[in-house]
Amino acid sequence: MILKKIDLNTLLKPLGYLIAIPAVILIRLISPFFLIRWYCTLSTRIGHYAENIQMYIAMKEQKKLFHSKKKFFDIFYDRKHICNKQLQKMWSKNKNLFFLPNWIMDPINNVNEHFLDKIFDSKSVHYIGYYYDPKKILDYEVIPLDCVDTFNCVDNAGFCISFTDKEIEYGNKQLEKMGINENDKYVILVLRGSDYLKTEYPNIDWKRHDHRNTKIGYYNETIKFLNEKNYKVILIGSGASQNNTAQKNIINYEMSKFKSEFLDIFLFSKNNCKFAISSITGVDSFAPIFKKHVLEVGVVPFCYARTYSKYYSFIFKKYYSKSLDRYLTMKEIFEFGLSKTFGDDLKDELEFIHPNSQEILNSTKELMSKLDNNFQSNEEGKKLQKEFSEKYKLYIDKYQPERTNELVPGMVTENYILKNKYLLN
Repeated sequence: MILKKIDLNTLLKPLGYLIAIPAVILIRLISPFFLIRWYCTLSTRIGHYAENIQMYIAMKEQKKLFHSKKKFFDIFYDRKHICNKQLQKMWSKNKNLFFLPNWIMDPINNVNEHFLDKIFDSKSVHYIGYYYDPKKILDYEVIPLDCVDTFNCVDNAGFCISFTDKEIEYGNKQLEKMGINENDKYVILVLRGSDYLKTEYPNIDWKRHDHRNTKIGYYNETIKFLNEKNYKVILIGSGASQNNTAQKNIINYEMSKFKSEFLDIFLFSKNNCKFAISSITGVDSFAPIFKKHVLEVGVVPFCYARTYSKYYSFIFKKYYSKSLDRYLTMKEIFEFGLSKTFGDDLKDELEFIHPNSQEILNSTKELMSKLDNNFQSNEEGKKLQKEFSEKYKLYIDKYQPERTNELVPGMVTENYILKNKYLLN
């Protein structure tokens, strides 16, 4: 019983510091010829733990990660808290990743950063995420510190995680118990709420993220449409707690006894999962990992649209200016320095307006039609969509270069931009 209460990481940390001092000296001595780097994963947040590492693997496979002829070796280590232990297990099996325990790597990082860097600055060359070329340290963070697929590698990458036969058998049995059979088509509806972060990290003030939350009422028309098309709808995310009614073909997985870290991932992996609709929260990152499309609803901040992948379509929350008594255009959002704001510091001037139920429904129909290869593109809508993508990239390159992509295959939906042409003014 006593052994169970012992934190092994804390227990071994002093040994880690004894190892760290000679280790860091050796690492620095060989760095002109062989560069050892490391990265402490954002294992506390499911989105970053999934998406950032997925991008790292894709870029490494396609040799876009390290723009130098120097040999290098990367080491990953997790924080003490792991948000999803199933994902941790799956990452540990990936041949492109090498993990060491926190009790070894945290002391190495601390000795290097807080001691030796004070004597002889290593210019961040040992930290993954500050450069592509070790001779050109950037002013901003890149993969895996920030989740921006600069070189559009994700779409060309293979599957970076997979389940064992035994796990698949177990997962299928759990889905059957939930009422999902092998031939049932389903859509995952990811509803962001504030409960998860408040519960997991109660000592942190998360209010600045409240503008990203949603309400299930916005999706009722879409749910009704999907049911009419014989799709089951699986509710995921802390926002799903708002749905307390038992409805046909709606499964509130988040509030069910089946909720688990394993099924959080497994649900997205099934072939009968056709796509996801998301209010943009971490767990939706599993969809593109398994090559599933995502309709992002209510993107905010404005510069956070995932334009790097063809698996993302999106519609935005509108930026309503109280002093101007109108919605702001895309140009104004960027030029006024609002593209990265969460709005909590501008509540007297700025209000975010959630996409309405019709905009969500129309964009869902558009995505479904495209996946079924029967979408009839509107000539004006296609033209406006192209104009939006071109202008969005220009503004990102100019005002938020840390979020730039070489290409922008992820696009605003035609239906949305047709009804919100003011954005292009």
